[in-house]
Amino acid sequence: MVVKSAGKTDVGIVRKSNEDCIKILPEKNLFIVCDGMGGHNAGEVASGAACEMVSGLYSQFFDNLLGDEKLRLPRVFPPSTDVLVKAVRIANHDIFRRAEADSSLAGMGTTIVAAAIEKDIITLLHVGDSRIYHYRSRTLTPLTIDHSWAATLEQSENISAEEARTLVNRNIITRALGVKETVEIDVAVRKIQENDTYVLCSDGLCGYVDDADIREVLIESGGDLNQAVTHLIQMANDRGGVDNVSVVALTIEGHVDPSDLHKIDTITIDPEPPEYYETERQWATSAIESPSVPEEPAPVRKKPASWIGIALLVALLAVIVYLVSKN
Repeated sequence: MVVKSAGKTDVGIVRKSNEDCIKILPEKNLFIVCDGMGGHNAGEVASGAACEMVSGLYSQFFDNLLGDEKLRLPRVFPPSTDVLVKAVRIANHDIFRRAEADSSLAGMGTTIVAAAIEKDIITLLHVGDSRIYHYRSRTLTPLTIDHSWAATLEQSENISAEEARTLVNRNIITRALGVKETVEIDVAVRKIQENDTYVLCSDGLCGYVDDADIREVLIESGGDLNQAVTHLIQMANDRGGVDNVSVVALTIEGHVDPSDLHKIDTITIDPEPPEYYETERQWATSAIESPSVPEEPAPVRKKPASWIGIALLVALLAVIVYLVSKN
């Protein structure tokens, strides 16, 4: 099995700064899209911090974080799911603490969608109004429900998606990282199949490009993920480009060996208790202090051979040969 991926983030044609952030770690099969919010570039700080914290913890501290009983989750998950949820909780707590400590960052937060592949499963994690889609056999299926005021009304009052788009406060989100000391996290675990494609995006795409159009782009791309990502971002910009837009796409290629890991329908994980906070702070400190890319050891330079030493060694050998021959 091979996982191919492509991703891009774009400032759009209206805004001056990009508060979106993406992270792709092919060697770990980890994919993240964050959409920040907050004034004075605080949104950029929040989304960047979330991407770096989650990817750093997942890639460098996987085994230790998995085995940390002080951060035990309320149920047993596959290893990749367990570590990803813990990492997002730690990122949430860290962003909240940064905003409390620096008044210029007050109110900052970020959405997050993340996908992590392990054996024959994919963990899908979601907070906010960024989205994850599944594409198979020319069919596109949304896998997340926005944590937004408009989506809540759409579900509880049976208004249509078209009506929800016209609401004045449709962009108000009801859940994000860093806004509160704890956060509820939606997570699902799905079995993957050959030729499955998953698309992660910020609302800069799904807020302006219909699902039907996303599907058509994936069909037309013929499996070329770079082409699909570029086309989707261009489509969002062509429709006003009023928001930052980020897209990450990944496709499963080759045979997928079955495993004993089980799928889990989407569930909401309740916030962690206060006794977890100190351990989360310690983990955040470890992630910040640890370099994202381990430094390679400096190459060992061999000292040039000494001709004098070689000459002495040759002379010594000659003496030994001479003495042996005399005897």
